[in-house]
Amino acid sequence: MASFNTLSHQLIDIWVKADSLETPKDLYEPIISSLSIKMGLSVIETTADDPYDWRLKRIKAFGYRSRVLEKLLAELRDSVLRDLDRTFVDQAIIPGFQRVLESNRPIIDFVKSQLLGVRIGYERIILPQKTEGTPKWCLSLAEGRFAIPSHEGPSIDLTDDGIVQLLIEGNTAREIADMLNLSPRTIEHRIDKMKIRFGAKNLVHLVAKLVGTQVDRREAG
Repeated sequence: MASFNTLSHQLIDIWVKADSLETPKDLYEPIISSLSIKMGLSVIETTADDPYDWRLKRIKAFGYRSRVLEKLLAELRDSVLRDLDRTFVDQAIIPGFQRVLESNRPIIDFVKSQLLGVRIGYERIILPQKTEGTPKWCLSLAEGRFAIPSHEGPSIDLTDDGIVQLLIEGNTAREIADMLNLSPRTIEHRIDKMKIRFGAKNLVHLVAKLVGTQVDRREAG
């Protein structure tokens, strides 16, 4: 499977070289077989004047499955945006797609938001239809980085949530720094601060405390 950066560059290359793109398939067909299970592909139809009437269509859902992700994927169904989680739509969908439509150029960004109370983070590229008129659709390729339910106890921000998720997945501080576009020293500093806040003796103890807090919360619910 190809990396997110590799696929993003391929999509941009296709977009730049094309005189026009009639359908999203003209753009994604060359790369769809190379997507990993942590990647999702979707299209937003942008013909409506009101962004809440734009329609989401999933082309390929994330292949990785967990209890949390199943809940999120069920929410991100084919639908008009007004029928989806409003906080997520307002934070993660409409602003980014509006920027693309205004500039009529692809963008790559890192999204941190909440969906159904779950803190999520993912890398994303958005490409508008290439046409002489107003684009009727935008294609989005996303690679998930973290999805963590909200928990009780000492509060941590979205960046710390991402660090914890990536630690659980076995990534080093340097690897996490690359994924979150931060320096290794910043990652290590944040980990040290979390150890103090949660009274953890070491890294393993910190992760165990955070996972235990989430398990207790689910069982209480």
